[in-house]
Amino acid sequence: MITRRRRSFIVAGLLATVVCGIVWKTSRPKEPTHGGKGLSVWLDELCKLDYSKRADSGAPQVEAVRAIGTNAIPWLLGEFRHDGTTWRWKLNRLLDKQHVIKSRITTADDRLRRGTWGFWALGELGEPAIPTLLSMVEGYPGYVPGALAGIGRPALPALQQCLTNNQQYTNALGIYAIVPGNTISEIFNATSYGPFSKADVAIFLATIQAWAQQSTNGQAQSKAAWFLSHYDQLR
Repeated sequence: MITRRRRSFIVAGLLATVVCGIVWKTSRPKEPTHGGKGLSVWLDELCKLDYSKRADSGAPQVEAVRAIGTNAIPWLLGEFRHDGTTWRWKLNRLLDKQHVIKSRITTADDRLRRGTWGFWALGELGEPAIPTLLSMVEGYPGYVPGALAGIGRPALPALQQCLTNNQQYTNALGIYAIVPGNTISEIFNATSYGPFSKADVAIFLATIQAWAQQSTNGQAQSKAAWFLSHYDQLR
């Protein structure tokens, strides 16, 4: 038997879900579709694939994103524009405590992952988004370098700018510039699994070597040293 307290919680949860859905729908660019499925559905499927398959041109999810083409760009950029709050995560935690409402709210991290891998799937078709992505790198330093790397060769100059971005962030480990280290990792990933060849990333070597030789940014130093130690294994 459902208690009054639990009934109130369920009603509140339903109302919150409806309100959030309305706000989300009215504040986003119209979602493009392909084959009867929305871009978000294709991207959710894409994110569940093995890492090495997410830029595979033969994967149905990648083919769908590329079929949508540049029409996907406004929606993908919208995945990087959120309010930065934790209300979605908190609401999902509340919804996890009951078994009546099955749906969950898409979190900021979910959206950022979808945006990043959407640009991997688009590849060079995502070139028009490069200036906007670059302008957002300091707001989303954990994701924008990956999106740029996924676009491939047209994004090489933007990635070079990311490698020299010294915007400082503070966390439990102290103060450091996180963008260069994350960019080094994403360049390596894009060479191992995605659009870059070893010849493409040779232009970054001098900058990466400089990061490996300095001692003021431990995160960038460790990632640069790791990159250089594995450079010979790249294709």
